[in-house]
Amino acid sequence: MRHANTPNPHLLMRVHLEQMQEAAQRILDYTAGMDFATFSADPRTQDAVRYNLHRMGVVAAALHKSEREALSELPWRSILDLPDLVTHLHFGIQDEILWDLVTRTLPYWLVVLEETLERTP
Repeated sequence: MRHANTPNPHLLMRVHLEQMQEAAQRILDYTAGMDFATFSADPRTQDAVRYNLHRMGVVAAALHKSEREALSELPWRSILDLPDLVTHLHFGIQDEILWDLVTRTLPYWLVVLEETLERTP
């Protein structure tokens, strides 16, 4: 039995997934209409993207391992590594890696998050 002050684990999972969805959507909104040249010349957008990728990784880490395992469509190891990845990218690793993540990987993750939220009470 849960203690009265313990949050509902399903609600908590939903909140975390919504936070990840919001971060992913912000990234796509910030980069909408950009090409790589525009992105690589815009440090503000790069910083906003890094911040939200970092946020996704931190929130993913707050999910219980069993919750992550139940959502096997997402590459959790990659998502959990985002804070470290963007820190290293910030210190000079190629912008191409970040751009590839934003343009190829993130849209898929966002679809999976949206579909999961539709099924989550």
